[in-house]
Amino acid sequence: MLAVGLAAAAIVLKRIGPETSGEWFIFTLLAAVMVILQTRERRHVTTRGSVEGIPLDEVPFVPLLVMLWPLEGLVVITVASLAGSLALRRNWLKTAFNLGSLLLSGSVAMTVVYEFGVRPPEPIELVPDVCVGMLAALILTVVSALTVRAIASYQSGAPYLSMVRELSGRLVPWAGAITLGGVAALCVSYSKASAILLIVVVMFFYRAYAASVREQHGRLHAERVQQAIVGLRTHTDPAEIREDLVEAARNLLGAEVADIVQDGDVDPPRSTSAPLIDGQRLRVDKRLGPENWDADDKDTLQTLAGVAGDVIRAADLIARLRTITNSQSEGVIAMDLRTRITFANPAAVRMLGRNTAEEVIGTAIRDAVTLRNRRVPIDFTSMVSGQVVAQDADATLGPPDADTLDIAYSITPLRAEGAHVGAVLVLRDVTERRAFQDELTRRALHDELTGLPNRRLLLERLDHALLRSSSTGIHHGLLFLDLDRFKLVNDSYGHIVGDKLLVQVAMRLKSVLSPADSVARMSGDEFIVLIEDVPNMEAVTAVAEQLLQVLQQPFSIDAQSIFMSASIGVALTQEAEGRDVVLASIDAAAYAAKASGRNCYCVSTDASVDETRARLDLEVSLRQGLDEDELELHYQPIVTSDTGIVVGMEALVRWRSPQRGMLWPQQFVPVAEETGLIVPMGRWVLEDACRTLQKWTLDHPERPPLRVSVNLSALQFAQHRLAEDVADTLTETGLPPSQLCLEITETVMMSDTIGTVATLNTLHDLGVAVAIDDFGTGYSSLSYLKRFPIDVVKLDRTFIEGLVTDAVDVEIASAVIRLAEALQMSTVAEGVETDNQRRMLVKLGCPLIQGYLMSVPLAADDFLAFWTRTLPPPGLLSVTSGTPG
Repeated sequence: MLAVGLAAAAIVLKRIGPETSGEWFIFTLLAAVMVILQTRERRHVTTRGSVEGIPLDEVPFVPLLVMLWPLEGLVVITVASLAGSLALRRNWLKTAFNLGSLLLSGSVAMTVVYEFGVRPPEPIELVPDVCVGMLAALILTVVSALTVRAIASYQSGAPYLSMVRELSGRLVPWAGAITLGGVAALCVSYSKASAILLIVVVMFFYRAYAASVREQHGRLHAERVQQAIVGLRTHTDPAEIREDLVEAARNLLGAEVADIVQDGDVDPPRSTSAPLIDGQRLRVDKRLGPENWDADDKDTLQTLAGVAGDVIRAADLIARLRTITNSQSEGVIAMDLRTRITFANPAAVRMLGRNTAEEVIGTAIRDAVTLRNRRVPIDFTSMVSGQVVAQDADATLGPPDADTLDIAYSITPLRAEGAHVGAVLVLRDVTERRAFQDELTRRALHDELTGLPNRRLLLERLDHALLRSSSTGIHHGLLFLDLDRFKLVNDSYGHIVGDKLLVQVAMRLKSVLSPADSVARMSGDEFIVLIEDVPNMEAVTAVAEQLLQVLQQPFSIDAQSIFMSASIGVALTQEAEGRDVVLASIDAAAYAAKASGRNCYCVSTDASVDETRARLDLEVSLRQGLDEDELELHYQPIVTSDTGIVVGMEALVRWRSPQRGMLWPQQFVPVAEETGLIVPMGRWVLEDACRTLQKWTLDHPERPPLRVSVNLSALQFAQHRLAEDVADTLTETGLPPSQLCLEITETVMMSDTIGTVATLNTLHDLGVAVAIDDFGTGYSSLSYLKRFPIDVVKLDRTFIEGLVTDAVDVEIASAVIRLAEALQMSTVAEGVETDNQRRMLVKLGCPLIQGYLMSVPLAADDFLAFWTRTLPPPGLLSVTSGTPG
């Protein structure tokens, strides 16, 4: 272009002559220089979405303004701008914008030149005119820069004033270039040939200036890249990071379009991209200024994409962690080494009574959290500095004089890159769990029905009281209450009424006692009262009397009035006395009170304790006796009253103890009934009696078969499997049911008449006979004989004793015998000891008798011998054979 310009200038000068050749030389030279500066490939500076070059247009501006006509100057500007746009392949809009800004600024500069009286191409006054030209060139440059930034501010929305402030860094280069232009104007004015030397000087100056600008631009660009990277790293939201990344790429690279695309997208021809994260790339397109992306641009894009990829990955991880922590019900708090809060999740913010995490971030933990363990504030400073680890420690959250939360907290040291940087505190609201645990503890230590302390809690309190007694000598009172006839209430009204009665009894007991005293339900209808720190036994017995009085008032339950009393054992603890000794003493005293007629109290004595221990020892021995087969049966004959022929026998149990010798039923049966041993004992008696009688029957088929009578206790009769057990026993032993008679007392029959009738009918269906024992001593009347399916009536010995001397006993015995005969029942008179009694019974028509008159209870072998001796003659044997009743 310069060569073309110079050739054109030479032709023109040759044709127009020497008078005008100088002006055309200047015109051609300035046009060539402007075109070269506009079309030369150069580094561009990007700012706010705009691109500015560093062409040093200011150098030819001074000669252009003072040495050419205005029209010539505008032509030069137009040619140079169009040539630069064509060389750089700008679009028409950019071309028009550049041309317009230069023409506008050039017009303004030329106006300034004419205002100062400079009239190109007239000869100029060197110093004044050149100074005016320099001023006009500066105005041209400034106006052009302001115009460019105005359009850039309008397009990008960036503040215009901030963009104008950026021009301050360009003033010095502008001043230098304009000064060089003024020097060039002076030199050319003196000698046109100096223009050639000036071009060389300008080109060297351009290279130096370009290098300086490139260095400055590189430094500024690096700072802007660093600022962009710092800005990216300040975000934790991946969406915000991507948004800032796209904006930074567009500004730093001077691209119209920047976007994040997938790997599968094809890049347009004018674009370039760099890997971002897996499956995505950062792409820029439509570069402002020169078309080609250079190596610096690609390095910048790679740097942005690499850093942004790392930041996005970290942000994604943080976002996932935040999602996890935000969804946790536990409060999570992070602290630094100075125990300042650096993080708090939403659960922790709620626990601390705040609205947002920002309210506590940066606050010292002691100022934000009031956490106490047994009213003592927790020292987090020492825990953090000491790197203490705690798991699920108990604490309360909140001030002691306000509402608090039950908290389980965990604290662990926080480490980063191997260094201790703080701690993580996790708070878990365990109010419900602790309430549940407290409820479980309460239930474990309290009776569920009455709410009173149970045996376990009472024993703990008793142990504590006895421990104090051993060290201080203080006495404590202990009372054992056993409700009288409570089983009768359950049997009569049902267990629901019985439970309600126990609840009311518990309430009455508590109403008498002071808050310092303890009353506990031990089991069933048994209660224990512990009275701590009593001076003497009189104080304890006074409480016992109060308890008896309060229980005497009737209990109203479901419109029923129920009267209840208790048997109370009273004891006073002594020094060095163990818990088991005290409990055994009050249990013995309560047993003594019940034996004394109930509704009273007895004070524990050594005798009562010894008696209780003896009863317990007897129970243990009896259990061993059952296991070791120490029981045996004796049989008392049942004979006809007139002939004395043996027709049956009553099986009576004996206990041959190796330590105690032979024991009679009255010595151990009450203990067996009390402890429930009577059930297995009765089963053994039934099996052994049936087995023995069946053996005798098989061994002596020539004799009339006997019937064995076996007593059933109340517990045996209440067993729901009684009929099945009897049937199984008969099957196992082979004894015919007709040879078995089961004896029950009147009291057993009267306890549950409906159930009794059902059981008796079941036994009758088996073919087993049933006898009512000790008839006349209970609560029944003669009418009950008609109601119950009874086979045998055994007249009690109390009526037999007065048969000879008491007319009333005679009438009673006679009535029973006649009624039984009318109901087709057999009558057996018990306890016959004299022949006069026997004769009277024969006279009254009693068919069968038993007693010492005939024989005492005999061992099996002795009974077999007695039976043999009393067999009737052969002729009479056939007449009396058969089973009575």
